[in-house]
Amino acid sequence: MIKFIFTCFLIATFHVGNSQSIQGTVFNENHVPLAGVSVYFDGTTLGTTTNTEGFFKLKALAIPNAILVISYIGYESIYLTNIQSSLDIQLKPSSISLTEVLLEPIPFTRKEMLQVFKKQFLGETKGGRACIILNEAAIQFSYDSKNFVLAAFSDEIIKIENPYLGYEVDFNLMEFSVSYSKRTLSEQFQKANFFSGTSFFQEISDSKSKIEKNREKAYLGSSKHFFKNLITKKWGENEFMLFEGSFATDPSLHFEVFPEGDLTLIKVIAPSIKVTTSVKLKFQKSFQLRYNNKEQSAVIFRTPSFYVDAYGNFTNIDEIDFSGEIAKRRIGDMLPANFEIIK
Repeated sequence: MIKFIFTCFLIATFHVGNSQSIQGTVFNENHVPLAGVSVYFDGTTLGTTTNTEGFFKLKALAIPNAILVISYIGYESIYLTNIQSSLDIQLKPSSISLTEVLLEPIPFTRKEMLQVFKKQFLGETKGGRACIILNEAAIQFSYDSKNFVLAAFSDEIIKIENPYLGYEVDFNLMEFSVSYSKRTLSEQFQKANFFSGTSFFQEISDSKSKIEKNREKAYLGSSKHFFKNLITKKWGENEFMLFEGSFATDPSLHFEVFPEGDLTLIKVIAPSIKVTTSVKLKFQKSFQLRYNNKEQSAVIFRTPSFYVDAYGNFTNIDEIDFSGEIAKRRIGDMLPANFEIIK
């Protein structure tokens, strides 16, 4: 099954006490304040930059379960989960530039590789096709001719304009790879695709009515929507339906839901199978999904439990795989982690 991960740190519990603001100072290895440092909660619209004295203050009415990212060109990014109201953060210079290590000859043109990157990274939906990468020149490529793997890198934050959803997305690409069964870039021979990173969303549109409809379309039928419905136990022909094989099944027979503060614990009920061998079997449970009685997807759980927050973001992202319609949604349909449909 092909797996796509939009962000490495989609959900993780952190604490900020009773304060509704976080502030701090960012400086370099010589204790000199750094101006223009990006400080944001991964995958959200909640972020800011440091001033000339390296100071930042980030206000939020409601802070989602996300990692605080401190990012600056030429320095190693920092990711915080246990956050105090006042922070002193020291950044270290990056030890290696990507341009120094990409020396292997590449059998394909930059145009060919960039075309694959856009298709797999942005997606081919309306949102994906509408996206514009504002700094394409920052993206670098390598190709492992022995293992047939295309990889992409960037020393800079990739800036993506998405007029369809009304966002500009800053994406810190940590990993991108497409593997093939032979030396080619043909989609026919693709084996797997993977990308990960952190992201920050900024509003860029004033046309609220149309944008809100597009955002609602991107949300409905997505993995966020599926997990939101899972914790609220909302199922039906106009929502998601769960199938085992070709037959519809009652979700309550397969999932146990336990609210735990701001998060909800989901336990996947394992099938009762008698094991007569000494080999320990890894947990795995798979289902077919149908949204709105037409969009077909599938999900595999390789974990017996995980958490979901109020927005539909989930933990254990490396142990939960989607295929079908849900898996077709990439950056072009990506919504902030703190997105909610306006009612």
